[in-house]
Amino acid sequence: MSKIRSLSIARRKLARFVKRWKRSARPGTLCPNLFVNIHVFLFCLLFGFSPGSVFAQTAATGALKGTVTDPSGRVVPGVTIKVTSMTTGQTRTAITQNNGSYLVPLLSLDNYRLETSAKGFKSVAFQNIAIHVTETATLDIRLQVGTFAETVTVQAIPELVQTNSSALGNVTDQRMVENLPLVTRNYMQILGLSSGVSSEITDAASIGRGNVGLEYSTSGNIVNDNNFQMNGSHVNDLMGSGGTSGGIPVPNPDSIQEFKVQTGQYDASYGRNAGANVDVVTKSGTNAFHGNVWEYFRNTALNANDYFLKQKNQPRGVLNQNQFGGTLGGPIKKDKVFFFVSYQGTREKDGLDVNAGCLSGGTLPIGLTNNASDRSAASLANTFGISSPSRSVCYSCTPRSGDGQ
Repeated sequence: MSKIRSLSIARRKLARFVKRWKRSARPGTLCPNLFVNIHVFLFCLLFGFSPGSVFAQTAATGALKGTVTDPSGRVVPGVTIKVTSMTTGQTRTAITQNNGSYLVPLLSLDNYRLETSAKGFKSVAFQNIAIHVTETATLDIRLQVGTFAETVTVQAIPELVQTNSSALGNVTDQRMVENLPLVTRNYMQILGLSSGVSSEITDAASIGRGNVGLEYSTSGNIVNDNNFQMNGSHVNDLMGSGGTSGGIPVPNPDSIQEFKVQTGQYDASYGRNAGANVDVVTKSGTNAFHGNVWEYFRNTALNANDYFLKQKNQPRGVLNQNQFGGTLGGPIKKDKVFFFVSYQGTREKDGLDVNAGCLSGGTLPIGLTNNASDRSAASLANTFGISSPSRSVCYSCTPRSGDGQ
């Protein structure tokens, strides 16, 4: 509500400035009406929407709304609502309207404390109100008659059900992202757990971030018809060149605050495709320093052998992987400015299967080995069954002396 009041004040100031400018405009100058109308139009286009059209939440934020009533059930206007972040100390305020309703939009993902203040009523305080990405939580408040100095603290809060949107989706919080087993530490492996999502089985032997993230379908749509947003910005692989460009960015699980997979009926402000809408929000700093370090490793000695190789008494394929890194966050200025950094490194060694061709991410043609001597022109010609290159073919790549010898 404070944002809406600020916009109204700004519009009034602009209108007063326009009147003064028109009175002071000299003859022969650019038409003041045209000049003013253009600027007023642009200003209203950016900021002049009515309060009902202001978005409560975005692809990186949530919101809180509700209705305030007295003990008899009548709505109470003019109640001050103060919402404070439990980790950063940042505060937002709102005032109930004539119908007793309030809205606190664009809240960062966190747990909040809500306090009310109104003349003739006791103050009410709610603890640990969870705000999730793209969701507007509803918390109705009933005041008790008393003095302002008295405070009623509510510890047990019922589950806040989102009732203002029919969007289908599932929120995955930080605890689930960090604790679920991810063989390549790719959070996209969790997307397949959402209802209506069909994905390929994760290939534990694939290198890098694995084979997930591109090949999954939502509600029967094609696999590349999904929309990804990170911290409110689009991060889609529009060219479909994930194999060469790296595709969609994948932050490490320890840097993710939470993400939500919307599988249907979400509004046009979020999605651009007919498939799933994936909203990822990364962590930020708080008033307390926090961080962690990790290393995950896989080793050939700890891996099981392939069934068919075991039948032929062949050794297991080589797969050595080390993933290590850490995070650190904290305050630069308490309640004002924060920082958060994260790093993850991956070191991996995979053997190339020259026999079955199905035990690693890469294969060598039969007849070639990892020996560099097999890369000569004669060896390549013999391996692929072609005639040896003639002198007329190779002369262009043979150094010649100045006299042509």
